[in-house]
Amino acid sequence: MPKHETDPDDPLELCGVGLLTHEDTTEAMTECFIEEFLRLGYDAERLLALFRNPFYTGVNMVLQNRGEAFVRHKIAEVFSRWHRPVPWAAAAASPPEKPAA
Repeated sequence: MPKHETDPDDPLELCGVGLLTHEDTTEAMTECFIEEFLRLGYDAERLLALFRNPFYTGVNMVLQNRGEAFVRHKIAEVFSRWHRPVPWAAAAASPPEKPAA
């Protein structure tokens, strides 16, 4: 089978699946995204730029749904766990309010 065709029976074929939940998993998902890119060497400003980029659907969805204040707070929170500096850390000391559902 040519490489450009997918084989649904191939157990090694990469396949992403979306799962619907009743709980809001945005915070855990956001922290995971941030930690992943932090470990790849991204600084806070570069990471915030990823959230602003619509090409990165998952992280951009967080920014669209929860706002930049939430994203900045989460970046500062995760970076502080890793003892990494964040340029806006003082302004992000308190978490933003969660939007009403």
